[in-house]
Amino acid sequence: MKKFIYSFLALFFVSSQSVFSAGYIATYSFTVSNPSEYVKALDELMDSDWGKSFPAVVNLHQYVFNGYDDATHIVVLNYEDTESLGKGTESFSDPIFQAHLAQTASLIEPVEQSLNMKLISGGNYDPENNQVYTIYRMKVDDAASYAKAYSKVTKAQEEAGNVAGSYGLRAQMGGSVNYYTHYAFTSAGSMTEAMQSAETLYSSDSFAEFSKEVDGNREIRNISIIQTVKAYNTD
Repeated sequence: MKKFIYSFLALFFVSSQSVFSAGYIATYSFTVSNPSEYVKALDELMDSDWGKSFPAVVNLHQYVFNGYDDATHIVVLNYEDTESLGKGTESFSDPIFQAHLAQTASLIEPVEQSLNMKLISGGNYDPENNQVYTIYRMKVDDAASYAKAYSKVTKAQEEAGNVAGSYGLRAQMGGSVNYYTHYAFTSAGSMTEAMQSAETLYSSDSFAEFSKEVDGNREIRNISIIQTVKAYNTD
């Protein structure tokens, strides 16, 4: 545990090549028995005064490929800072949100809740380029050295023109670290574009070097692909 904490703290002292990002990502994954009805309920919530004032960008995604994980969908809350995280979390006790939970209780079965700190972010955040995400959940031993290697390979991919959408590295702050401690992601405008970018990445010299640098330092636990269904509060 101490090794993880020290490694995590060391992450803030990596080279200036890394682009550190403030804020947090809260994720709530679940199985949905009736997706269309759930989307209607979420639309209603986000169109309410509660939803319009909620201090985060809200995205609903569906899992396209998810391995043995039972989740079919995931709600992702993108908070810019700790203040918005606190305000958003406290608003879950509001009667409007509580009514939404009651309304959707028969439609969903929770699988996982997780809070992650944004460590490194980059790429293109235009909505049309962020429709399909590939997520790499992993256990990392030395977070500082992993972040350096990650920064190097993402910079090389950007310089090569192989970043279709956005990318990032996140550290888990709340959730089960028995499964994963960090996750990285890339995004693209379509499934075709995502796979073309992945093929270019995996065959590149920079990825080969990255793989050598992180060998023995991280264990990939799951690679999932999700597709955006709806986005709220994006303005």
